[in-house]
Amino acid sequence: MVKYKTVVFAILIVFFLSFSYYPTLFELSQKGKLAAKNRVFILEHNYYWPDFNLYLSKIRQGYEGRWTAVEKYTSEPHRGSLIQIFYLYLGRLGNLLSISPNNAYQLGRFILSPLLLVIVAFFSRKLFKNYHWSLLAFLTTVVSGSFPKFVATGQGLKIERYMEWWSNTDSLQRLTFIPHILFGQVISFYLLYQIFNLKKPLSLKKIVFLAFLGILAGLVFPPSLMTLNGVILLLIGLDIHKRKTLRTDRLIFVILSSLSLLYLFVITKIAPWSALIEFHRTHPMMIPFDQYVLGTGPIIFLGFFGSLAAVIRREKKYYPLILWVVSTFLFASLFSIIREQSPLRFTQTGLFIPLGLLSAYFLRRMWLFFTTSTGRAILVAAITLYLLANLYIMYNSLKWQTSFISQRIGADYPEVPNPPQTMYPLTAWMEAINWLKNNTGKNEVVLAGFTAGNFIPAYAGNFVYFGQSNTVDYNLKQLEVEKFFKGEMSAGQAQIFLRNGRIKYVFVGPEEKDMLGDRKLNFIYPFVQQIYDNSQVYLYII
Repeated sequence: MVKYKTVVFAILIVFFLSFSYYPTLFELSQKGKLAAKNRVFILEHNYYWPDFNLYLSKIRQGYEGRWTAVEKYTSEPHRGSLIQIFYLYLGRLGNLLSISPNNAYQLGRFILSPLLLVIVAFFSRKLFKNYHWSLLAFLTTVVSGSFPKFVATGQGLKIERYMEWWSNTDSLQRLTFIPHILFGQVISFYLLYQIFNLKKPLSLKKIVFLAFLGILAGLVFPPSLMTLNGVILLLIGLDIHKRKTLRTDRLIFVILSSLSLLYLFVITKIAPWSALIEFHRTHPMMIPFDQYVLGTGPIIFLGFFGSLAAVIRREKKYYPLILWVVSTFLFASLFSIIREQSPLRFTQTGLFIPLGLLSAYFLRRMWLFFTTSTGRAILVAAITLYLLANLYIMYNSLKWQTSFISQRIGADYPEVPNPPQTMYPLTAWMEAINWLKNNTGKNEVVLAGFTAGNFIPAYAGNFVYFGQSNTVDYNLKQLEVEKFFKGEMSAGQAQIFLRNGRIKYVFVGPEEKDMLGDRKLNFIYPFVQQIYDNSQVYLYII
């Protein structure tokens, strides 16, 4: 018989998932309502960054039957690797289920987001044996978000979030966020529990199994495994310092699971995978500390006080959570100096989970501190107000997301946007990309501007010369693409450029026409031959 307490947690999980998924469902409900009839509806995600199509291009490779992933956003010949292999196998699953690549991406969210909330519920119930406190721990962890930001507008005072551009500080969006980040969070916190819950040393069989999961986490979202292994090593150090003992099973796990990090370290020294690191070096996402504190909200202070209380009272079951926070900021600080990874990425490891649980512990200590009914009544009122305020912030996020979707539904300018996912694509533009999918080889290279170059690997499956931050020599190629389309190359220079880039086709849509001006490409470069055209796009073969 299912206990009512479990039912309550299940209802809350369904509620918050529905709350977080609502913008996606709302967008689907608007499918037939596009104001611009010359545009086509495509279900996308995480609109402000040009990464969605990158994930989709890897998913499409799964549909093509690949076992290792290649980088289709650059034209240099190379072998496949295990980088972003998660999306390739998500594509193989989608192909098996006969769903579209876009829906395969959504399937990843649909599978992993409930698991994330189950993990939060599991930790809440294990750390807080009292049902009401476990419920509060779950709610505090899930809803805690930004301090309110009051902004004066022409329509009056408006409440916003701090650091709105970083979705991971949005308590609503992060529950059903990008699949590979959800995967890293789910696996790493599952491993955290498995490794530290058992008092006896792990068997070799169990170590190998957990290390395999750790390797997967490392390949899919390296910051999650790095943070987890940082926690383990810090606790090993504490054990050696205090007890003069070493849990070799934990050390073996760190060594085995770190093989994935070693693989990534080696493979990212080789083109085209080196472009990943190069982009982090040239475009590092640092942590704007003051904005991050405000964006994370009161939970960062409550979690800090909870950590202090746990250390003072020697509540060792909270130490892994405390060290998760410590490990996160240690790695963020390290990579502020060593530019091999963006420091802000380490805030995506599920930092809100230990902060939320530690906050709940602090509130419990406050409850025990206040012995009078008046004091406890004030605390209950404060907690209630805190939860309601955070629910309102979540509701504001919901309004902001649906408002943005409504704007996308009604938008018709510019013809081709940048970032690529901020508008629905032109129907004729997508028809040209579909023509490439149906009439060209998947290993052939297409030259296009940034937005078309971003879409072609995702929807046609071709390689492109340029189109995403994973492009090798991104800045140089951007200049070369502009020079080519502006007609600033001689015919001989253009032929050498196309040959060196292994380019077989040229895509000329609105973005490329803006660079061409009133001229046609085959007038500037007579050696190109037109093979397709519609109202928006010309395609040329070399």
